[in-house]
Amino acid sequence: MKLLQKRSVAAVIMVAAILAGILLGQARKPDDQGAPSTAIVGTYTYTYDHAGVLTDRTMEYIDAMNASLFAQTGAQIMVQTVDTTGGVDIVDYATKLGNQYGVGSAERNNGLVIVLAIEDIAQNGLVGDYGVSGGDGLYRYGSELTNLLYQYMEEDFAAGDYDAGVRRTVSAYMDWFGDFYDVTIKENYIPAVKETYSAGDGYYTETTGTVEPGFGSFLMRVFLVLLVLLVLWIILDKLRYNSYRRRYLVPGMGIPTRRYYPIFWGRTTRRAKPKKNNTRPPKGGSGPRPPMGGGSYRPPTRNNRPTGSSFGGGSFRGSSSGRGVGGSRGGFGGGGSFGGGFGGSRGGFGGGGSFGGSRGGGFGGSRGGGGFGGRR
Repeated sequence: MKLLQKRSVAAVIMVAAILAGILLGQARKPDDQGAPSTAIVGTYTYTYDHAGVLTDRTMEYIDAMNASLFAQTGAQIMVQTVDTTGGVDIVDYATKLGNQYGVGSAERNNGLVIVLAIEDIAQNGLVGDYGVSGGDGLYRYGSELTNLLYQYMEEDFAAGDYDAGVRRTVSAYMDWFGDFYDVTIKENYIPAVKETYSAGDGYYTETTGTVEPGFGSFLMRVFLVLLVLLVLWIILDKLRYNSYRRRYLVPGMGIPTRRYYPIFWGRTTRRAKPKKNNTRPPKGGSGPRPPMGGGSYRPPTRNNRPTGSSFGGGSFRGSSSGRGVGGSRGGFGGGGSFGGGFGGSRGGFGGGGSFGGSRGGGFGGSRGGGGFGGRR
């Protein structure tokens, strides 16, 4: 254990631990499987234009953007247009569609369903209604997502340009998902991702090859390695201190003969210094000098009689501030006469619902004032 007292030895052990970790990681590295890639297996329909108000280009755009969105995040946006919901509340109608088609990944429940009912009468009395419903994974953001629907749909919907309103709204939602998951969403853009997602029946992502961890994962791994090394360093320093303490700090050994430099444990010690003889012989003569004058002490007299004066003059009084022995105010004889208390304080002596499985969406909102909170 004496060897562990040296800092150089501790440093060598730490470097050896780092190298061992690197070699172990390389040994466990999987075989090279080529460049990683992610693909989507199966087919999925994202637009149902029963009212006939959407162009082919807009529907193709929705499908292509959803492919990029689903591959990277598992989220999906479905759009359906109808003449009427048949008297069913539009948010309830959208929620039923989300559960029927399993919109959004089963892993995150993050799907959205937008419904346009061209001939319905909204709650505010206007002709035409639209609404949105989302999975439980988006419930916390329901108010924000509902506001986006009103913001980007109303102007074009009121003007009868339903195709433009749908495209602008879907684009706004794609931007929101991109910011929320920190990904880039473009038409049919499918980068290699580590996670896999599934939605509906037989629709899922599949990744081949080894996907390098992101920057966040890299930082987490570095942090864990440093944490392990720090713990190892603390343990080694504890062993070093224990060894030093057993050797030099045993009771009765006096000042240690070797200096200790602490890192995590112990405190700095000083080495014993040789004692110097600082005594000097007396200058001249031997022993103390006798008092000058000699003789015995006699009290002062007046006409060969004692004066009668006591040492200190006058009667026995306390101090001018009234404090005596042991008291905070008063005390032994405090304040003049013998009347303050011994130890008294003032007196005398002794005085004193998701898409993809559940029945019911996470939130919902409609043109006529349908609110955040969902329909069950």
